Amino acid sequence: MKQRLLGSLLVWGFLCPVAAQITVTNSVFPAVGDTLHYAFGNQPGAINQIFTPPGGNQVWNLSGLQPTQFWNQIMKNPQTGTASGSFPAASILYNPLNSSSEVYLQVTGNQVNDLGYHGLDELGLGLNLLFDKTPDLEQTWAPVNFFEIHQSSSNVLTAFDAPIAPPFLLALAPTADSFRIRVTYQRLGVIDAWGALAIPGGTFDVLRKKQTEYKSTAVDVKVAPLGWIDISTIGGQQILPLGTDTITSFHFLNDVSKEEIAICTLNTAQNAVTGVQYKALPPPTATFAPTLNESLLVYPNPVQDMLYVRFANDARATFQIKMINQNGRSVLVQMVELSATEDVIAVSAANLPAGIYELILRRDGIPVGRASVVKI
Repeated sequence: MKQRLLGSLLVWGFLCPVAAQITVTNSVFPAVGDTLHYAFGNQPGAINQIFTPPGGNQVWNLSGLQPTQFWNQIMKNPQTGTASGSFPAASILYNPLNSSSEVYLQVTGNQVNDLGYHGLDELGLGLNLLFDKTPDLEQTWAPVNFFEIHQSSSNVLTAFDAPIAPPFLLALAPTADSFRIRVTYQRLGVIDAWGALAIPGGTFDVLRKKQTEYKSTAVDVKVAPLGWIDISTIGGQQILPLGTDTITSFHFLNDVSKEEIAICTLNTAQNAVTGVQYKALPPPTATFAPTLNESLLVYPNPVQDMLYVRFANDARATFQIKMINQNGRSVLVQMVELSATEDVIAVSAANLPAGIYELILRRDGIPVGRASVVKI
């Protein structure tokens, strides 16, 4: 009887590979001098691969991902940052993908906290501002075990004078003295599953963290003698991405790799994966150096009819303009061949419904810039 039972267990083991239930410690926390190697891609049906019920000993297969871009995320000494004085508790900083903005992190023995950043604002105003998160927003913790739940919340309040505001914002309140941006973050992370994840180049034992973030954004204008007024009450909702967004993502964590094995971001309906950031294997030896966001100029913005996209261009290439609506759906794609002396693309936006869009510029298939566009 014991022999038959042992034989059955051996057969089951061969047919059903067992992943190890791991514990992720602070040994994978980032440190100054680290370079994390990531690729970006997507594949049809990715949602079916990763959106499985909670539980253990699962197998997820993302080995069919096709990379569209690589990113070497370099962890730098925070003292080298232009806003280091505003983040004295920072341990490291890094520049986001395709940007010279600076993200400041604090690394302790049991947490990695997002302190804030300095750089291009997320509203599409084209302003370089300081976003100080108070209190710090937890990015990860240690040790990480199945089945843990962590909550974190933070607020940002940053103001700027009216003279530097873009014209479309001043048009709402011509007598404005100043503006301020208010952002509230509420983040919930649940370690709801464990198993083995396959990506191009390897398979890893992982813990799966389902992260849900509620991000609420508001803008106020100061007008004498009324004081601060919520700009959504005077038409701001039509030209700025205000309100609350729900951002859901799955993070696959390993106990050896400093890179997260995969980060899968879902659309607002949570029925499609809009993008996957995953560990690049082997690490890329060289990557295309993208044009920074600051050199991408989109005008007029807001736009009614014709939109112009100006950027730095020093060689003949094929450029693609893609516009994505707030549901994550591509609504416009335009391809054009440009010589080294051409640096403007005209895009007809006349047939687009009013709303807020993300514009992505690709050079020979590689993203080199993005901007928020308001259609009125």
